[in-house]
Amino acid sequence: MTGLLLCCAPLFVLTLRGWANAVLFVGALLAMLLLASRGLPRAALAREDRRWAAALVLAYLAPLLSVAVAAALRHDADITQFDAPSRFLLAIPVFLFVLRSGWPAGSLLQWVLPAALAVVLGYLQIVGQDPYWPSVRVTTHVVDPLVFGYFNLAFGLMCFASITPADWREGRRWGILLRLAATGLGLYFSLLSWSRTGWLALPVVVGLWLYHHWGRTHRLAAAGALAAALLLPVLAYFAVPVVQLRVDEAFTQLSQYPWHGGVERRETSAGYRITYLRIAADMFAMNPWAGVGLTAHAAPYPANAFAYAAPDAVAAAFASGFHNQIVTNAIRSGLGGLLATAALLFVPLLLCLRGLRGAAPGEGRQALIGVAYCTCLVVSSLSTEVVDLKFAASFYATMTAILCGAVLGERRQAAALSAR
Repeated sequence: MTGLLLCCAPLFVLTLRGWANAVLFVGALLAMLLLASRGLPRAALAREDRRWAAALVLAYLAPLLSVAVAAALRHDADITQFDAPSRFLLAIPVFLFVLRSGWPAGSLLQWVLPAALAVVLGYLQIVGQDPYWPSVRVTTHVVDPLVFGYFNLAFGLMCFASITPADWREGRRWGILLRLAATGLGLYFSLLSWSRTGWLALPVVVGLWLYHHWGRTHRLAAAGALAAALLLPVLAYFAVPVVQLRVDEAFTQLSQYPWHGGVERRETSAGYRITYLRIAADMFAMNPWAGVGLTAHAAPYPANAFAYAAPDAVAAAFASGFHNQIVTNAIRSGLGGLLATAALLFVPLLLCLRGLRGAAPGEGRQALIGVAYCTCLVVSSLSTEVVDLKFAASFYATMTAILCGAVLGERRQAAALSAR
């Protein structure tokens, strides 16, 4: 029941408020009870796997520690800055439960994810999209278009990554068709959101999927996997009008950004992001160790403090973040926040990549699903915050804990079987 609950985290995350928090809280409580009961087998990991497990636990501890140290240096007693980072503490018992129980998270997620996308489709058909946003930007009443876009993209890529050549050989073709349809639905919702966030993850995941299953057998196959990954965004650009429009728009905005001279009073979407990074660079240089805390609660500088930035851009950066997760946490908690956020984003990805490397071609379903999720979140974190909101932190904590736990648990079981 605990494993089933945790794997159902994606099911209503985009359609039901509080779902991600509830799954993490209840799942972590049940996991702690099971761990305390001593009914689960010992992890018995190899030395290198123990190091990766320890690295993941430290990555979950790091955000809270970095916020606490920076707050102490600033003499900042604002308790709300601990809300999102504290969620990652609950990921630790979830990770240990999945690791020790050997729960096959990937085997269940390959069916839960299509169901989650079907729930989103039904929600949009019955309830409709959120009228707060322009009609061209489709999303639910629960999340904004950026979150809607990259979560659906992640779910679609995870469905694609769950397909293996063995599924076709063993006659599971209806399952393949279902997951391919879910992949298309996830990509479609990402396009409907009108958000480019996470799009670069698509060729990366497809390239890794091709390379793992076929490219590792021969140099020409590896070259073919690389060529397919490079051609995919080109084909998408010419075949999908929305992609072409949004990419052209981005290049136009970047080329017209006023690096020198006066400041635009109405900056473009890409222009805002460049300005945010420039503001962040200056602020980090002035506050490298302790940061400035939560800028949404109290603006650390006046809106006209940066000569190259329009006042509305400065106000937006302080109110909503700097549209880059590592940069935002570096501003809030200094160097410690930068390192902690980098560890939180990259340790799960590297752990899943390591599990994929150790799997034979045609296998490694759980590792590939983990790579797809973590890649999409890492890419998305470059242009927006992905663990800032409490529900987003809870969901990331749950997903990385069950995926990394399943990858290491699978390696533990394989080592035990080989030892017999």
